[in-house]
Amino acid sequence: MTRVNAKVKESVSWFDSRLSKERQRVINYYNTVLPKRQHLGSSPYISSDVYDTVESMSAQLVETFSANPDNLISFPPQGPQDLEAAKQATEYTNYVFWRQNDGTNIVDCAVHDGLTARTAVVKIYWDKRSEDTEEEFDGLSYQDVQALTSQEDVSDLEANADPVTGVFKGKLTRKTDTSQVCVDNVPPEEFGISPRNPFIDTADCCYHRTLKSKPDLIKQYPAKKKEIEELHYDDDKGLDLGPEVLARNMPVETVQALDNPLQPEQEKVMLYESYVLMDIHNGKGTKLYKVVHVNETLFEMEEVTRRPFKGFCPLPIPYLFYGNNFAARCIPYQNARTVLTRAILDHTAITTNPRWGVVKGGLLNPREMLENRLGGIVNMTRPDAVKALEQANLNPFVFQTLEMLKANKEESTGISALSQGLNKDAISTQNSAALVDNLVNLSQTRQKIIARNFAKFLAEVYIEIYTLVLENQDAEKQKIVDVAGTFTPISTKDWIDRDKCSVALHLGYGERDREVMKYQTLYKELASDPVLQPMFTPQNRFNLATDTMRIGGIQQFARYLTPPQQTQPPKPDPLKVQELQTADKKAEAALITAQAGAARDQADVQLEQTKQAIAELNMHLKALLGARSEERKDAEVRNRIDIADREMTMLEKQPITAETGSVSAH
Repeated sequence: MTRVNAKVKESVSWFDSRLSKERQRVINYYNTVLPKRQHLGSSPYISSDVYDTVESMSAQLVETFSANPDNLISFPPQGPQDLEAAKQATEYTNYVFWRQNDGTNIVDCAVHDGLTARTAVVKIYWDKRSEDTEEEFDGLSYQDVQALTSQEDVSDLEANADPVTGVFKGKLTRKTDTSQVCVDNVPPEEFGISPRNPFIDTADCCYHRTLKSKPDLIKQYPAKKKEIEELHYDDDKGLDLGPEVLARNMPVETVQALDNPLQPEQEKVMLYESYVLMDIHNGKGTKLYKVVHVNETLFEMEEVTRRPFKGFCPLPIPYLFYGNNFAARCIPYQNARTVLTRAILDHTAITTNPRWGVVKGGLLNPREMLENRLGGIVNMTRPDAVKALEQANLNPFVFQTLEMLKANKEESTGISALSQGLNKDAISTQNSAALVDNLVNLSQTRQKIIARNFAKFLAEVYIEIYTLVLENQDAEKQKIVDVAGTFTPISTKDWIDRDKCSVALHLGYGERDREVMKYQTLYKELASDPVLQPMFTPQNRFNLATDTMRIGGIQQFARYLTPPQQTQPPKPDPLKVQELQTADKKAEAALITAQAGAARDQADVQLEQTKQAIAELNMHLKALLGARSEERKDAEVRNRIDIADREMTMLEKQPITAETGSVSAH
């Protein structure tokens, strides 16, 4: 613990020695407190170059990242099966940053701190919290009441039974888990990092220090009550009374806010939440530990995987965590413009109201010269008694120098009249609209670089929010999130680890309109191409239309477009239906007629085929009959011959009688 405290003190000493004084100086110039005038008689005018430049750059960045947040950062899908999960991750992360946390204020503070304090820091963490709500119940049985008492989120249950019906009524306290991801801006004086550490993620030591009252510490760490009561202020007391804090609060404070406690028990101490790389177990390697302590009094120490801080540096310097100070680069111009403008004002005042030379005894009443009243009377004893002293002419190069300083400031910061939108309508016969647009875009080159650095910072914040939700939120419970006017259930059950997200950055005059026109042209080309029309489905058309509306700043697209799967098919036109029915009837009649004609033709063909078959059969029968008749005749001839042969044989066998000379058959 001694080494950790020494490491933190070393960082604090380096931090307060240079950066704190620089930030105090920048804040004083930002609030137009400096440069001070040399004597009371001179003009009190102070140029506001630092304020104007910081606010112009801040307005561009905050407008870019806050005007259309739902379409700014998204998680790309890691495959076809990840499309819906990636979309839900984007929608829920947007909800956490912009609604659960005040995203606009976070962006505004981060941009301001980055421009005036070299680097802005935000802290992202999972805040475990719960909310107690009282509920009343009536008409429950004894078993129902016992079931309520067994629920983990129910406490302080009071129930009374009705003596007649036996039912119970009463009230209970239900504890609702309201834990969520919190994103907090860390004031520049509260964050520290070891010197020469270029990145938070690899720093061997970084910390967040805050002033905590003893009762708050005892509530947070009740087991350390005795040690907390013995703590006292040390040299870190200057945090709330440091030079940059006093400079920041000076416009709204009439006296120094000492914030002395009413009682000794209300005394505040400096609480450090340090993240240190240490090798506690020799030989097991260096691990990152979260150490919560006040000086050498340890309250908490645990091993963690990463630091909860993310930083935004508008003008980074390679290999350094703290880059250039954007606002400090305007201080020389504010000094020079203030001095020159004061000279002009002082010269004008002296020329209008010069000093006078008076001859001794030439005035009846010298007090009349002290009253600088318009049209006043001065009584003189002689005409040459009063004479104005000669005043040297103003150097003619003063105004040229002022213009030169303005141009130099624009080159150094990238903030010009065009980039601020002051001359967008300066289109004449010599300047075309395209020329003005090009000049505006060229003047915003420096702003785009700073905007891309902020986009990188915001992407890291989104990834950390997503990781904390994935690690801590119950995957079985759904969250109902309002997305573009539609309440959408979100579940982390199917979420996967992600370490990348994409940023759609549109910064500049007319860039968003050009992006919208590009999407509109794409829609027309896809819808008119006969080859691509079958592939340009209603769902594809819906997606392209909603993306176009998002880019154009119309977030409530659900009020104007309904998803294809939720739409009903269009009802047909009655006249067209009647025309179609008539056409169908005509077609049906024509079909019946055609079918009848075809059937008749087919019957005729079949009849002809039958007749031909009968004719062939008749011819075949005639041929058979002819053949049979010939065979019968042949058979009859053969039979007759056979009979004759037999008769001859029989006659030959009979004896011959003498009377007849013939053969008898007996």
